[in-house]
Amino acid sequence: MMELEKFYQSISEIKIELTKLSTRLEKLDDFTRRQDEISRRVDDVEKGVSKALESTKSAHHRLNQIHKICYWLLTAVGGAVIVFIVGYAMKGGFYKP
Repeated sequence: MMELEKFYQSISEIKIELTKLSTRLEKLDDFTRRQDEISRRVDDVEKGVSKALESTKSAHHRLNQIHKICYWLLTAVGGAVIVFIVGYAMKGGFYKP
């Protein structure tokens, strides 16, 4: 009888350990699912960051073009003003008798 009790007790201990193992496996499955979800979100964020970076580069390029146009426009206007002043002075526009 004593051996039978030990056998049943061993079986009970095995059941308890199997239950613990099952619980751990469920937690591991949940962890794996969450990790997959996080990985998917990170991929989505990386795609968004890549698009934002490309958009920023494009905007920077357009701003550089606008800056160049403004620079040359102001240079041309400034040059025209200087030519006008020099021409006016050469015609005697600043001379008052």
